[in-house]
Amino acid sequence: MNPAFTPIQIGNFTLPNRFIMGSMHLGVEGETGTAERMAAFYGKRFEGGVGLIVTGGISVNEEGKGSRTFFNIQNPEHAKELKRMNELLYGKGTMCAQLFHAGRYAADRNCVAPSAIRAPINRYVPKALTEEECWNTVEDFGVAAKLAKESGFGAVEIMGSEGYLLNQFFSPVTNHRDDYFGGDASRRMNFSIEVLRAVKKQLPEGFPVIFRMSGIDLIPGNPTFEEVIHLARVLRDEKVSALNVGIGWHESRVPTISQLVPRGAWIPIASRIKENTPGVPIIASNRVNDPITMQKVFDENRADIISMARPFLADPFIVKKFQTGMSNRINTCVACNQACLDHAFQEKFVSCIVNPEAVHELEFSKPKTKDPKKVLVIGTGPAGLEAARASASLGHKVTLVEKASALGGQFQLASNIPGKSEFKETIRYFSNELPALGVEIRLNTNATLTLLETENPDVTIFASGVKPREFSLKGLENLPSGNYTEYLTGKFKPGKRVAVIGGGGIGVDVAHRLTEEEEPTLNSYDKKYNISSFIDAGVQKEKAHRDVAVFRRNGKHGAGLGPTTFWALKQELESVGVEFYQGLTYKEVTKEGLKVELKNGEEFLYPCDSLILCVGQEKENSVLEEFQNKYPNKQTIVIGGAKDPKNIDAKRAFLEGLEAAYSIH
Repeated sequence: MNPAFTPIQIGNFTLPNRFIMGSMHLGVEGETGTAERMAAFYGKRFEGGVGLIVTGGISVNEEGKGSRTFFNIQNPEHAKELKRMNELLYGKGTMCAQLFHAGRYAADRNCVAPSAIRAPINRYVPKALTEEECWNTVEDFGVAAKLAKESGFGAVEIMGSEGYLLNQFFSPVTNHRDDYFGGDASRRMNFSIEVLRAVKKQLPEGFPVIFRMSGIDLIPGNPTFEEVIHLARVLRDEKVSALNVGIGWHESRVPTISQLVPRGAWIPIASRIKENTPGVPIIASNRVNDPITMQKVFDENRADIISMARPFLADPFIVKKFQTGMSNRINTCVACNQACLDHAFQEKFVSCIVNPEAVHELEFSKPKTKDPKKVLVIGTGPAGLEAARASASLGHKVTLVEKASALGGQFQLASNIPGKSEFKETIRYFSNELPALGVEIRLNTNATLTLLETENPDVTIFASGVKPREFSLKGLENLPSGNYTEYLTGKFKPGKRVAVIGGGGIGVDVAHRLTEEEEPTLNSYDKKYNISSFIDAGVQKEKAHRDVAVFRRNGKHGAGLGPTTFWALKQELESVGVEFYQGLTYKEVTKEGLKVELKNGEEFLYPCDSLILCVGQEKENSVLEEFQNKYPNKQTIVIGGAKDPKNIDAKRAFLEGLEAAYSIH
């Protein structure tokens, strides 16, 4: 039998397979009236084959809330909301409450910590807890565990990772105390041990208690691996039900879950903890999103259980599809963070760019239509692909046309950027899912007026996308140049010293491709960030094989890229020597290079041998107006870049594709 689908005990709970859904905030917590939304979201994941789901962090007291979008389980209204959620989920699966305290990460001027040391990502200096207050907080964890059980949870997880309070107590970086809760490693771990004891004291014997511990903090001065193992062994000896291995702090300058991180990059950390801590189930997490990586973990016995969060956003049925041999129909998480983590930190509803139904199950739950329409979708970028999928799912007869020889549109281009090969998985998903739903796909087909008249659809969805904006500059003919499409498709070959004109998201991605043409591997990632050192991880400087500079007239570089991922990309580009210029006017191109005028009025010549133009996009919908004028009574829906090329991104495109399907009448 496949080891991935053998049962395993966590306390007195039998997990039916080796997967759990890890903690992830949905952006709806902290409010009353959200139980139905949470139940709809989690319930669909239970239907998809996962047996245990860990909630987003539930604060054990008011000062421990990460932000306003957190539940405080000691607030009766919040406890009532969580109880209602569990009642709605009764019989579907087991919910696990993550008991949480943000410590110095709390977005509140009253935040507390082991020592009064401000986090780089927080403007507030925390108050150092007194020893009495430490014991009170320990007690709050115990009270929270009792309330969690009373609210219908079947397990709890103690959050001791990712730089939150318990992790802060264990780290010498943030714990400068000299009492029972600080000093050497044995005393720094006392807070975690006492919390575990307090939690277990309030729960029946065998009630599942998971401890999410930090496998590696990725902070200069973080605990040694020997200290981490010491903590793991003590937790095991205190009869914890399982150890869930977290990775990195939010303030770390090492990316841990973005597209820059190869799949399975953190399995070795969990594996080392498993090797050194026998006798307790070890849960691995972070950047495991596909069956091949999952299978390898179990075949090589590197962890007992895999925790995934974002992959369940992208596809609620990932486990069931893997188990039943339908892996080719898994909608893979592309690790972009744009609709999940970016939204969570902005206190918005979380969702998923490749699955905009996520956390919006109540809005997008219409049954199949009893009046199917003939639907023609033009274009197979993200908007068109999702429009075709959702329309077919609702029972319509769908034909999808694409002028190119392959699906994907802008996603096909973007998949050529290092780290963005995950987008190929999205194209693979739609290539299999659409035929399975009965969608007729026609490649190498131009959407002419004649074609539209011949097809005579009831509804036409124009998702024809964008094309590079035209750009002129004095002397441009003096040096070889091409636009981003020509470069990414191999039609334009740049030289060894390149000026990128346009510093938005596309320009920055192009700079990445120019300086790192190979897809990141486990070895190259380890080398780039010195991960194997354990205590000295951080980006390493190494000159790229090209000299590259990115120019932007106004605004910040990387506009359109997510805030939780762009910092890491910019850091990588700077580490290989990429230069960034902004607040300027383009003057001319000479045979020596690009001449610009800076804000202070000075002229500057960047010596280069070639240029790549990333100056924006414009609509690609030439037949639309002609069709609408001739057939004004036909339902026509325009989405994605064809609707508005300004600030178009995949998140908006996929969402508009879904909304288009639901607007068919």
